[in-house]
Amino acid sequence: MRIILIIVYLVPWIIISQDKYPENYFSKPVEIPLILSGSFGELRSNHFHSGIDIKTQSKQGLNIVSSADGYVSRIKIAHGGFGKAIYVNHKNGYTTVYGHLKKFNTEIENYIKKIQYRRESYEVDVYLNENTLNVYKNQIIAFSGNTGGSSGPHLHYEIRKTSNQKPLNPLLFGMEVKDTRRPEIKDLFIYNDVDTNFNNLTANKLKLTKLNDSVFNSNEININGLTGFGINVIDKQDLANNKNGVYKISTYYNNQLVNSIHYDGFLFEESILINTLIDYKYYLNNKERIIKLFKSPGNTLSFYENLNNGLINKTKGYSEFKIKISDIKNNNTYVIIPLNSENKLIQQNKKVKSKIKYNKLINNDLESNFNIENYQISIPKNTFLKNVNLLIELKNDSLKVINPTIPVFKNIKIVFPNYFNKKGNYLANRDQNNNEYFITSKLNSKNNFETKTKRLGTFFIKNDSVLPLIKSLSFKKGDWISNKNEIKFKILDKETGIKKYRGSINGKWVLFEYEYKKNEISYSFDQYYIKKSRNEVEIYVEDMVGNINILKTSFYRKAN
Repeated sequence: MRIILIIVYLVPWIIISQDKYPENYFSKPVEIPLILSGSFGELRSNHFHSGIDIKTQSKQGLNIVSSADGYVSRIKIAHGGFGKAIYVNHKNGYTTVYGHLKKFNTEIENYIKKIQYRRESYEVDVYLNENTLNVYKNQIIAFSGNTGGSSGPHLHYEIRKTSNQKPLNPLLFGMEVKDTRRPEIKDLFIYNDVDTNFNNLTANKLKLTKLNDSVFNSNEININGLTGFGINVIDKQDLANNKNGVYKISTYYNNQLVNSIHYDGFLFEESILINTLIDYKYYLNNKERIIKLFKSPGNTLSFYENLNNGLINKTKGYSEFKIKISDIKNNNTYVIIPLNSENKLIQQNKKVKSKIKYNKLINNDLESNFNIENYQISIPKNTFLKNVNLLIELKNDSLKVINPTIPVFKNIKIVFPNYFNKKGNYLANRDQNNNEYFITSKLNSKNNFETKTKRLGTFFIKNDSVLPLIKSLSFKKGDWISNKNEIKFKILDKETGIKKYRGSINGKWVLFEYEYKKNEISYSFDQYYIKKSRNEVEIYVEDMVGNINILKTSFYRKAN
């Protein structure tokens, strides 16, 4: 009987139609099967994932091919982010992006290297006109790597609308990923008695019971006033166990659609709103992301097909709240939550009153300015998207601007007097977990530190007088290295980090690539190297407060 009822329940859960995308225009960007380590729209630390991450068999150097005819519209090389990346514009109004590359094909490599040498900079961001570098479908344009903010070899791949650079889900364009696995539910939560200001939200975990391979239900519950639900879910494909994000979450109350979250596309400026989608306080405390199935103040994300804000206010009698979680292959997992007024209330987590006295009310609709002696704090309106309370106080030459449970959406201006006026001073920040961060070493015209930051915490002055470390990894001074194709150096600054570096051979700048994850710079002998028997090397490294170290060394190499 229960199985029959479940089937009846699932019939109204119709699939909402998607926009149409060209499914046969783009080919996959790799010559191996598509296996994903990251999905589109996936929740990252401070943004939504703007593409898919394609596994490259834990290798670097695999062929990366253009998905369609077009031209290279942009080449960006950076220490972080996508590392080495290519952007290709196509005639159908879309742009494909290929990130974390090891190197480009010969034509593109030669083109961008000329610019790097002319500018004497490893980091470049170059926009190209049509017909400068044309490419064709399935042409090798680069080789897979691990550059930039990558944590392992893979290809970051995007499809964007060229006109507004809006990222779209590449799997909507007909690319095949083998996937017969349903999304997995890690946890389900209820938020009872939600107030109109959405303050003091408390997530209470619900017990789940598996009814069959696709359907779960929770214990029967009562609700008090406005009530919302949250869910922690992952998705896996057939050929990998990577914990990826899901494609769609739809909610129903008594079989009527409440709202739907679907990761078809988004604008980059929306990424800052990621902390309106998740339970930010729970994430800080538990490092787990609960997707709230209701909309908090300031949540203007375009992911929603929204009929209301997702909150329910149950009347007497039996009712049901249902959740449908889907991947892009329409493998579905369902949750049924029975709501019955005759049952006992679920046990709520006790709300612990904070010992911190938040002494300043920040009106979201107004700019807030505070002057404490020579210290200044300026908070723009809409910084927190709602009215909040902050602890703001000056104590022992430290400025506290604290409320660890709220996300910050705009930059707060801090002016902090450089009261020691000592070389190597910088403004630092300590968070609620006692982690310390470099903020700035820049001084304004009044010799005060001045910065804009989204980081709350305790601000104070530290001093860094230690020179950056430079160490040769490839040779000792005076070595013959005719058999080596590259030279490497370790550069490291543990306190404030490296601001800039420069490498030269025989007084001429050469292209040292910086792999910050390994604290290494490397130079591959190229056409710009002037062959000499004896070669003088100079490595210049400067940290964030202006401490400078210079290493001078030499090597021998055959000149012919």
